[in-house]
Amino acid sequence: MMLWDEYKYRHDHIWQKLFQITIAVVLLGSVPYLKPEITQVLKGWILIAPLLGTVLSLISLVLMHFELTLFGKIVRAHRAHQEKLGLIQHSRHNYFRYLVMTYVSFLMLVSMANVAVVRLLWLAT
Repeated sequence: MMLWDEYKYRHDHIWQKLFQITIAVVLLGSVPYLKPEITQVLKGWILIAPLLGTVLSLISLVLMHFELTLFGKIVRAHRAHQEKLGLIQHSRHNYFRYLVMTYVSFLMLVSMANVAVVRLLWLAT
């Protein structure tokens, strides 16, 4: 029972952090688009918010790696326990880690592209 509780906690924790990271990166990245007049006043300083989003996504990539490594150990133990009891036969493949890391990597790349768009298109004029 304790293993299942830890499994649920870690799984929910990872999803919660994914949603929080996504919201934070999107909000920081959208700052230049909220009020274009602010961009004209702040000039190059407007890049701070999207850059913070990119840094946050990079840090999140590293933190997710550690969270998913811990979660992977719990998943393996939980699945072994289920198989030992004859409850279910699991596939040896677990794509959750790859999907989460791909998502956070994509979020980081989009955030970096947003910084480039703001820099090249908005601040060039």
